[in-house]
Amino acid sequence: MCFTRHRFVSIAVLLLMLCASRRPVSASVVVPLSLAQLTEAADLVADVTVIDIRTMPGPDGVERVVQLQVMSTWKGGAERTVFVRLAGGRLGPTETRVAGVPVVHDGDRLVMFLVTHPRGGYSVLGLHQGALAAVTGADGTARVLAPARMQGARGDVTRAPRRIAELEGDVRSIAGTEGAR
Repeated sequence: MCFTRHRFVSIAVLLLMLCASRRPVSASVVVPLSLAQLTEAADLVADVTVIDIRTMPGPDGVERVVQLQVMSTWKGGAERTVFVRLAGGRLGPTETRVAGVPVVHDGDRLVMFLVTHPRGGYSVLGLHQGALAAVTGADGTARVLAPARMQGARGDVTRAPRRIAELEGDVRSIAGTEGAR
């Protein structure tokens, strides 16, 4: 009996070693970006509403092309409609999931920090950090949980939902677009 258990354990360890050698282990760390870093790196910062989501095959799996109606541009061009490419989604029997990529639904209101995508449209800057979901309170005021105002504010417990109008003022100040609307 002891021989059989020993043999089983040996085979299990060998199989685990073979599996581990074929699949490299990797990990990612998302470093929190400050509001200034997001604003400075973005090509477009806007208050948007999701109006359409299309799932299609992409070069690295399934991707979603999200059409956004721009309600207000805080930095960048004055486009009324833009497209954002988001990795992941479900297309028939194929599903691709990418950690950190924002999840959006038709009708969602967001503040987005976007960079130009090489295949057209835009990508969200800093994964989920560049897509701030707006929540409307009982008083009718839309708020977002905005990034920390200063760099290196990991785990900043003083962050609280801010009115979109306040965030807009901060972004415009950083971007140098205070007078533009």
